[in-house]
Amino acid sequence: MKWRNRRLVWSFLTIGVLAFAFSSVALAETRTLTQETKLYPQGWSVGEELKFKKGSSVETNAMGEVISGVLASDTFLRPHGWKNVINDYYYATAYSDIRPFFFRYPFVERRYNIAIPAYGHLRYKGGSAVVFSAQGDVLEGIIDEDATILLNEERYGFVTFKKGFVLKFDDSTGTLKEGTLAADTNLRPIGWQNNLGENKEQAGFLKFKSKSRVAFTEDGLVVLGTIKEKTTWQQPDGSVVELEAGKEVTFSETGRVVSN
Repeated sequence: MKWRNRRLVWSFLTIGVLAFAFSSVALAETRTLTQETKLYPQGWSVGEELKFKKGSSVETNAMGEVISGVLASDTFLRPHGWKNVINDYYYATAYSDIRPFFFRYPFVERRYNIAIPAYGHLRYKGGSAVVFSAQGDVLEGIIDEDATILLNEERYGFVTFKKGFVLKFDDSTGTLKEGTLAADTNLRPIGWQNNLGENKEQAGFLKFKSKSRVAFTEDGLVVLGTIKEKTTWQQPDGSVVELEAGKEVTFSETGRVVSN
């Protein structure tokens, strides 16, 4: 009898948990903002609300916190991989008030630049969508300034990504998933060990084209990118394929070129 009662209690508890979970999902919604609206992103424990753009769609969770939405203006936010961001400062222009001397010296420059600590933040572009992680930082969004990111915490290597394009971070690891190169950059794709050859000066690196999209593994190896210069690539089975300059290439988990 006791065992039957215990099973009955566990059944009710399970049903209760499932009901709560489904009700939370049901309460999550996507709606269109009829005016510029201040809302809190999910995962925030302190801070002021963010402004989201009038006429845009916003996705909120069961508590009314924003999962994704369109920023009303340029906004400094922490990306999910903020510990790997090398942008230590951002620069703002200020104006000095030199009255009443201004009219005597009209050519005196009143503008000057100020370096302000960024604390791991990046400026995200107003009018563009951002996606927040459960911790409240940004998983995906269009950056409004170039960003220099460490690809692998255990290895040296910083890459600068171009403003005006999406920057994506992995939700589970915080490592960079995708961005657009600000300059031609030498990077290692998956399978680089098979491409040392007799001349090892390149050490498995290929040059990827500026202003092109690249995607990475958790270890910072390229899985997708646009080759800058024509070259050859040895597949895992020993065959060799030609990689054309200016074409986007995808590498499989084994280092095989699967599209060219």
